[in-house]
Amino acid sequence: MSETGKQIVRSRTCGCKDFYIAKLIQNTATAYSAETPVKLARAIKAKVDEKWSSEKIYSDDGTEDVINSYEGTEIELEVNQLAPQDRAILFGQLYENGFLTKSSDDAAPEVAVGWRERKLNGKYEFKWFYCGKFAEGISEEANTKEGKLSPTTKSIKGSFYERSLDNIYEISVDESNLVDADTDAKTAITKWFEKVQEKDVAAA
Repeated sequence: MSETGKQIVRSRTCGCKDFYIAKLIQNTATAYSAETPVKLARAIKAKVDEKWSSEKIYSDDGTEDVINSYEGTEIELEVNQLAPQDRAILFGQLYENGFLTKSSDDAAPEVAVGWRERKLNGKYEFKWFYCGKFAEGISEEANTKEGKLSPTTKSIKGSFYERSLDNIYEISVDESNLVDADTDAKTAITKWFEKVQEKDVAAA
């Protein structure tokens, strides 16, 4: 079967791993760049809520057109634990000389976030969201020991949006649907977390 006639693979998601974050260096109309990604805590769950709005335009007693507008992506990550170094990167808190200090003046920096999701067929879908802030803080709790240990988790929430350079907000590669000609994508997933990936390798 030719590559153009290859059957589309739609395998269900059954896993999530490798949360990485990268602080942005530039996010302007002329340039986008990020620091080398660092691995976050162990992944438990990722929830992505992509928000769009639509507005109908009417003429001649009917619908002339529908205008769609991207409003942003809400991301919630559940992890096993956050180290103070993670909190410093995510929330702009001060970690110094072993002390983590939180202030009302803390400002979450712009970051990119990426991970991969396992499919039932054993392949992965790789993702990067280009820019956003985990400015909504963290949800956490601690429980008393009741006969047996009850480990808790942490959840962080962030608002992500399109980058200023070209209005792109997400890039992904579904390994299940790669063909021989997709050489750039195949190369990218072998080093997905070494940098925030770009579709145009020459531009990157």
